[in-house]
Amino acid sequence: MTKEDYKDFLDFLCVSDRKSFIQDYLNEGGIDAPVIQKEGKSHIYVKFPLEQYNPLFKIKTVIAHYDVFPGSPGANDNSFAVFVLMLFVRQLIKISGTHNIRIIFTDGEESGGDGINEQGAFSLAQTFKKLGITEDEVYVFDCMGRGSIPIICENPLPEKLPSRLAKGLIELENKTEKLLKSASGGKWFKIPCSYSDNAGFIVNGIPAIAVSMLPSDEVNEYLHSGLKPKTWEMLHSREDNAENLTVQSFELFFKILILLSNQKTLR
Repeated sequence: MTKEDYKDFLDFLCVSDRKSFIQDYLNEGGIDAPVIQKEGKSHIYVKFPLEQYNPLFKIKTVIAHYDVFPGSPGANDNSFAVFVLMLFVRQLIKISGTHNIRIIFTDGEESGGDGINEQGAFSLAQTFKKLGITEDEVYVFDCMGRGSIPIICENPLPEKLPSRLAKGLIELENKTEKLLKSASGGKWFKIPCSYSDNAGFIVNGIPAIAVSMLPSDEVNEYLHSGLKPKTWEMLHSREDNAENLTVQSFELFFKILILLSNQKTLR
């Protein structure tokens, strides 16, 4: 995929039919990517060959929402993560071993401002729960296009969590810390963030964690003064454009995905 392809992806003409754009790109690479329709939302599910899964190990569900906030180019939120994941899928489909990665491009994350139940991932997580898929490791990647410091999003949790869910969230956070530390050479932080698609999974009893990215100077300023990162100020505005993305973000995010695909956790 070229820079011109990415510009097409960000073009406002493409915003109205991002679903077809993603499906066509994956289909051209010989990858089946059917749509899961839930509560008016269209989630895109990547179908990897069955031989790339080993039932002895946990499935790692990777999620990135492809919808954008109305009126914003959505370059960082969340087109960049979708763009990188599309490239990653093309690479992952070619490996001869197992990776146990499940990838879903979700729709309706930006609807979460009206309540978690309106968020696209909520009904998707309900389906997971009905199918008994509650032991997955769910990784949500959101706003990964600026900077070189991976961020674990700290979200407020309900006071009374089921013990199984609380344990699962702790284990997933510890595992994610190790993953980000390895990918970034030890430079990662945990910062309070808004919920992403992880909210819909957590309220349905499924451990999920959201990961983002920030420039180092914004992280330092936040740690010293509590000032909201400029990157977050750009979100949902015209400033969330391709010019404000950074090259190092691509390299680090791709490395995170590669390391994640290599991880194996016994069921």
